Amino acid sequence: MTLRLFLFGFFLLTYGNFFGQGLEVLITEEKNGKRVELFAENKTNDTLNVFFLIKAEGYRRSAAKPVLKDLPPNSKVPMTTLIELDGEESQYTYDLIINKERKDISIQFTPETRDIRSIVQDRLVLFVAPGCDKCTALSEALTEKRITHKAFDIHKDPTMYRQFMSFIERMLTSETKIKFPVIWNNNYAIFGYDDLETVVKELESD
Repeated sequence: MTLRLFLFGFFLLTYGNFFGQGLEVLITEEKNGKRVELFAENKTNDTLNVFFLIKAEGYRRSAAKPVLKDLPPNSKVPMTTLIELDGEESQYTYDLIINKERKDISIQFTPETRDIRSIVQDRLVLFVAPGCDKCTALSEALTEKRITHKAFDIHKDPTMYRQFMSFIERMLTSETKIKFPVIWNNNYAIFGYDDLETVVKELESD
């Protein structure tokens, strides 16, 4: 199984028997046959609120929908379970953000969904990740062509990204591969792109 890890939030991801986010939260993996269970371990004496999103290929289940959980002090909490498919290479990536401002987080998605709808309705919106060259290139190309758009950095505004992913949850399938930039083009989502000129033309024509 190939593991591809990306840096999101405030902590360095390292590979070994576990993946570490600083000294606060560890994402650990327990494998039993074809089942892979991921846990978040809170290594602090405080309750931590975390946002966790995994994108998986070669598994029976791809947990595309975001997970928002409180981790009690010094606890180990299950986050998701993946089951490998026979004859396919399995790999996953995940995003983990520790929400420092717990007061800004709401577990109730209904009012949040209404808010995000008003923000993205009939608009071009980008959700960009730190260090994402394609995100920067697309935003600059749109600006150069005077195509009105709004960009949200998921590092600086994780709540907005979580709201958006909840808003488009019904559009996601087990085949969906979430890549950055995540683009909302008026009424549908695009996950990443291969060719800058092609995606700009698509966004320009709508």
